[in-house]
Amino acid sequence: MKPRRLPELHIEGYKEMSITQGPKEFLKPKSVFIPLSIPNGVVFKKEIGDHVLLGEAIMEVEGRFKYPILSPVSGTIKGKVKKWHPSNKLVDMIEIENDFKEEKVDTFLNLKPDEMTREELINVMMMTGLVGMGGAGFPAYVKYSTKEKVDMVIINLAECEPFITCDYTCVLYNAQELIYGFRYLLKAAGCNHGVIAIKDKDINNIVIEMLKPLLDSNMEIRLLRDVYPAGWERYTVETISGRTYKNLPIEAGVIVSNASTCYSFAETLKYGIPPSKKYLTITGDAIVKPGNVIAKIGTQINDLIPLFGGIKEGIDISNINLIAGGPMTGKSMFFQDFVTTHTLGAAIFLVNKSKGKIHPECLGCGRCTDYCPSFLSPFEIRRELKVGNLEELKLLGVTKCIQCGLCSFVCPSRIELTEAVGKAKDMVLKLGRK
Repeated sequence: MKPRRLPELHIEGYKEMSITQGPKEFLKPKSVFIPLSIPNGVVFKKEIGDHVLLGEAIMEVEGRFKYPILSPVSGTIKGKVKKWHPSNKLVDMIEIENDFKEEKVDTFLNLKPDEMTREELINVMMMTGLVGMGGAGFPAYVKYSTKEKVDMVIINLAECEPFITCDYTCVLYNAQELIYGFRYLLKAAGCNHGVIAIKDKDINNIVIEMLKPLLDSNMEIRLLRDVYPAGWERYTVETISGRTYKNLPIEAGVIVSNASTCYSFAETLKYGIPPSKKYLTITGDAIVKPGNVIAKIGTQINDLIPLFGGIKEGIDISNINLIAGGPMTGKSMFFQDFVTTHTLGAAIFLVNKSKGKIHPECLGCGRCTDYCPSFLSPFEIRRELKVGNLEELKLLGVTKCIQCGLCSFVCPSRIELTEAVGKAKDMVLKLGRK
């Protein structure tokens, strides 16, 4: 099946803002916080007061796809606390007090990936709780244990969203590890064709030139146009493979993994370090010196801000729009102490320049429909949501929404269409589950 032509829009990236300096490190937080807000629930493997090692399972996610959640530090489980999640929800989390010894489990030490079978590599993914670090956090082992034929693995290095440069920075300083991890992702997929997808953008040239001499003979770099939503999984698969699919990329014979996921897998195989840290972008026009940091998963964002000079002098904190994730798909946050998760890519601090401005209601221009990559009509969906017409919302195909944020971005009236469509989608999905 050939893909349809998807709507595209060039958006100013503001990425140069955060790549003028090398990455900082913040690997010794006093405590880390692990969310319990897992849809299918968790089973605890440890109790309050227990000592845990870095990489030791503290709980296991229940449901169809089980996987362990590991401690990112060695220390003591202090108990359950309420903390802000990047979804802008106050949720229960487990606090682990860091003992700063970095004592890790020996389960993954001295692995020999060259001698490992496909099944053994996939088992490492499962045992380490490796999840996608650039999207919804889907367990990696589920993707790679497919029985379908895989003829292409794509490493997504597009960094679709404006402002975010954490994957760029991760690869810039760990190019050899990326290729090392990619080699074994291909082996885990039973595949012999790997593609690194990256945007055709000037700032990416240095990364491209670093990667080229490191590529194995079965790997290549393919360029995506510098448009939005290039980097969205469907867009990437369709552009690179020339094939489309209904539900999952495997239907097109493709597996997609984020660059940070690939790097994390390499760290486990090469150094015996299970997923415990992540590159993050701390940026925006309210930050003194934006940049990137490699931080422990579970670190609070307000502990990272001083590394970048803090908030600029003279800016009222109440006049800052703080976004967890990208400006297109992220969440506006109330507080700065939300917690770093496996999937969080950035904390963006923007001066609110539209405060107090009044925008007109819908102009009927149709831009939201013209630019929707899922070919929906966001304003019609918003209208039916207001009256609670669930049957009409289903007919309008609301569950196809990928919440990319384009409809709100292109709307001249600045109507929060993405939020409305997201609520409508949730309503229809909940009805379907019932």
